[in-house]
Amino acid sequence: MRNAAAKIAACGKKYPHRSLTLVPSLNMMKINFLLPVLICTLMPLPAIADEAVPATPLLNVVNDFVRHETRQLPGKVIIRVNRPDSRQALHPCQQPEAFLPVGGRVWGKFSVGVRCQDTASWTVYIPVEIEVIARVVHAAQPVSMGKTIDSQDIVSKEADLVRIPGGAITDPDEVIGKVATTFLASGQPIRTHQLRAPHVISRGQKVQLTVIGTGFAVSTEGETLAAAAEGEVVQVRNHTGRIIRGIARQGGVVEIRQSPQ
Repeated sequence: MRNAAAKIAACGKKYPHRSLTLVPSLNMMKINFLLPVLICTLMPLPAIADEAVPATPLLNVVNDFVRHETRQLPGKVIIRVNRPDSRQALHPCQQPEAFLPVGGRVWGKFSVGVRCQDTASWTVYIPVEIEVIARVVHAAQPVSMGKTIDSQDIVSKEADLVRIPGGAITDPDEVIGKVATTFLASGQPIRTHQLRAPHVISRGQKVQLTVIGTGFAVSTEGETLAAAAEGEVVQVRNHTGRIIRGIARQGGVVEIRQSPQ
């Protein structure tokens, strides 16, 4: 009864126009007592001001952080920032700072930490999910291992890089002219490890072994011990049987550069 009376008193102050005139009837006294309680129960009272940090500024801080961290990614980055746990009350902060937890990676589903750098001094972790929509190079038709890929073998399709295997290639120029190191099924995204540069030197090939130093160049013949692409290191056996390492070049040349003494 005391609680009810207190509630009536509070409601009476809040809603004076809803006060009732008491009459000496017992039933009417009950009505006059219960009706204000019902009014106060059903009608919403003004909300008490919440001193906790509102969610929107925190979400903006996290969104800006993720946008900055993904600025170098190809295509369009879609960011979804989830609201922080509403049960965690945070004091107002003038200097919130977003950071990536140790071992975290801005990819797929992850969390971003936000810490307050002023006197409020708190840290909260907010879940984030991103999509990276870009045009990815796919095999337009089956490609056999060892085939040099041309423009008819590939097609670019839009895909979410987060949801396909890593190393997917987005630039067709990085595919055309390369050699498939494995079978590529039609419709399969092409990945960097599935390609290699074409060999400019084959195993057992007779090559010109050229030693270049300061002010001189000496050439002799040799035989390669392995195949190599342009710029790769390859071993060559010279006419005396010595094994020498050099850089494979176009035109059957293996180049050795002598450092100045």
